[in-house]
Amino acid sequence: MSMPRKKKRKRRRWRLTLPSHNPEYLKTHPEAAQKKKKRHRRRWRLTWKAWLLLGSACALALALILPIMAENSKLKGLGYSSAAIKEIRKDKLTKTILDSKWYSEYLSDSLADQSVNLSYLQLYTAVTPAHKDVITSLDATDFLLYSRLIDRGYTADQAVRLFGSLHRWEITPLLVFDYQANDQAYIDDCVSHRDTNSQDHFELSGTYYTYYGNTEAVSDPGSIDMLVNKTWSLDSSYTPPQLTDISTRYAAAGRQLASTAADAFVTWSDAGAAVGVTFYAASAYRDYASQESVYNSYLKTLGQAATDAASARPGYSEHQSGYAVDIAATNEDDTPEYKDTRAYQWTSTNSMDYGWILRYPDGKQQITGYEFESWHYRYLGVELAQAVAASHLTYDEFWCLYLKGWDDPANQPSQDILTATDYRKEASASASPSSSASSAASASPAASASAAG
Repeated sequence: MSMPRKKKRKRRRWRLTLPSHNPEYLKTHPEAAQKKKKRHRRRWRLTWKAWLLLGSACALALALILPIMAENSKLKGLGYSSAAIKEIRKDKLTKTILDSKWYSEYLSDSLADQSVNLSYLQLYTAVTPAHKDVITSLDATDFLLYSRLIDRGYTADQAVRLFGSLHRWEITPLLVFDYQANDQAYIDDCVSHRDTNSQDHFELSGTYYTYYGNTEAVSDPGSIDMLVNKTWSLDSSYTPPQLTDISTRYAAAGRQLASTAADAFVTWSDAGAAVGVTFYAASAYRDYASQESVYNSYLKTLGQAATDAASARPGYSEHQSGYAVDIAATNEDDTPEYKDTRAYQWTSTNSMDYGWILRYPDGKQQITGYEFESWHYRYLGVELAQAVAASHLTYDEFWCLYLKGWDDPANQPSQDILTATDYRKEASASASPSSSASSAASASPAASASAAG
C-alpha cells in the first residue's frame, strides 16, 4: 500500500510593493488609482523634426568618429604606439605624419614620452636600427647642426639623409665646403673612406671647397673669435686692436701681436720654459702689404694652385688678424722640422690651456685649405680654445657650427638649443700657469717655413 504523497509546501515569497502598486491600497485610495491610470496612458512620440535632429546628430558623430578611427588605424599601421598616437593627435600632427609617412621607433618613443622636439620631427626618422652605426639618438648639437645645414641651403630631406648616413664629424665639413647639390655623391665619398677617416683625420677623393670662390668680408673684425680663412677676409686697411711689440726675450726682433694675444704668448712661453721647453715667435702680425709680398714670392716659383695650398692671399691671412703666431723651437737646431721637436710635442698638447689652438692640424687639409702647419697657432682665449680642442673640429667647422651668424634668421633654433650648445657652459676652468724666464734664440731651420700661413 503506497503512502500518500506529502503535499509540497508553497514557498512564501516576500516582495516589497509600493503603495501605488498595491491593489488593496488602490481600492481604498481612488485618487492614487486615477493618477496611475493617467500615468499609464502617457505615450511619448517623437515628431519628424525630432527624428531628423536625432538622425543628424548620429550622422555627425559618425562623421567625426569614423575618420579618427581610420587615421588611428593608419598611424598604427605605420608602427606608432597608442601613447604616441595620443600625443600626435594632441599636437595636431596627424596629417603631417600621414602625408609624409614619417616613422621610426625612436620618433614613436619620443612622442610617447613627450621628449620630442617638434621643430625637428622629420630628423627623428633618421634614427633607426639600420642607421645605428652613425646615429642612435638626438641632442641639442644635432638640432643645431640640422639648422645650420638648412641655413646653408640644404633641404630637410637632404639633411635627414645626411644624418642617417654619416657621422656628425663627417657632416660638419659641409658647413665649410661649397653647397653640395648632389649630397649622395658626398655621402658615398665619405663612406668609401671610413677605413682611414676619423674625427681626427678627414680626407676625401672629391673636391668640395673652392678656395676664394664665394668670399665674404669678416663680419666682426678685431674680435678674438673672428674667422679668417679662404672664404672670410680682412680689409686691406685692417689693423689689430692695441698692436703690441713682443719682447725679444720671447720673439724675433720686430714681432707684434694684439695686446691680449701678446700677453698670452708670454705666459705660454714662460710655462714651457718652466718644464724645459723653449720656443719663440718667429712670425706674428703681418699687414696686408707684407702678406701680399709673401704670396707673390710663392706665386713666382710654385704657380697658383701650389701657392694657394701653401700661403694665404693678402687679406685672407690669419697673421693680419694679430692673433696668429708661427713659433720655432730654441736649443733644438739639430731637428730641422718643428713637428719633430720636443717643443712641438708640448705646445700641441698644452696650447689650449693658454688660449691657443694648432690652427692647421695634420689630416684636416681638405677642410682648412692648408697643408699641416705644426708651427702655426691661433689665439682664441682659454675658454674657446679648450672648447675647440675638445670638439676635435677645425676652427673653421667650430666657428661655422657654433659662432657664425645666421643667413636667414628664420632658421635660427630656439634659445634653449643655443644655450645648451654654448661652449662657455662646458668650458673647463682656466689653467693657472706658472711664470718663468725664457729667451728667444736665433731662428731655427723650421722658422723659414713659417711665412706661409
